[in-house]
Amino acid sequence: MTSQFAPGEIISIIIAWIVLSIGITFSNFLGLLSGVQGNLEVIMAGFIATATGFILHEMGHKYVAIRHGYIAHFRIWVWGIALTIITAIISGGGFIFGAPGAVYITPAAVAYSFGYYSSSYKISDPDQENMIISAAGPGLNLAFALFFFALLIFASPNSFAETVGSLGFAINLGLGSFNMIPFPPLDGYKIFKKNIIIGLAIALPLWAMFFLYFFIL
Repeated sequence: MTSQFAPGEIISIIIAWIVLSIGITFSNFLGLLSGVQGNLEVIMAGFIATATGFILHEMGHKYVAIRHGYIAHFRIWVWGIALTIITAIISGGGFIFGAPGAVYITPAAVAYSFGYYSSSYKISDPDQENMIISAAGPGLNLAFALFFFALLIFASPNSFAETVGSLGFAINLGLGSFNMIPFPPLDGYKIFKKNIIIGLAIALPLWAMFFLYFFIL
């Protein structure tokens, strides 16, 4: 059975995950290293939040694309890594440009040089396929945002579960809301272009919760 990961892809995913997780918890990470102050639980919660908000978002794109007959693998964006680090340092983790990489998708061939995927699937409607693949990422963000919101409601005050819930909710809400903006090359553009109803079904709950969480509460 051939692997669905290209050579070096898993390492790229791990690097992107570590950089983004440290970025969103930069002040705690720096404090922990210096021995002055820093909360290890916040850093751990950050890794959980980015695993759902970013990594599983990208893996959603990957596996749905593969299921629909495409070759899909994650690649690091070097400038994105640099901007994530720079913005984390400048803002102390208060604001980061979190785009360390993305899943790149191409039509599948019967034989692929790395032997990591092959398919005889026939693509009949590229825009429809693109919409489904694009919806997988922010759709997962919406699902995880609701999950972490429920965790926040039931978690004990000042507990690790509350910290995970807070960061997980914020990250999934932020990334999902941003990606649903109907402007290329974001996911929202590809979804709204094909089906406005599906676009609104994903975008409106994310945008509403984002507005309430970041501007009202």
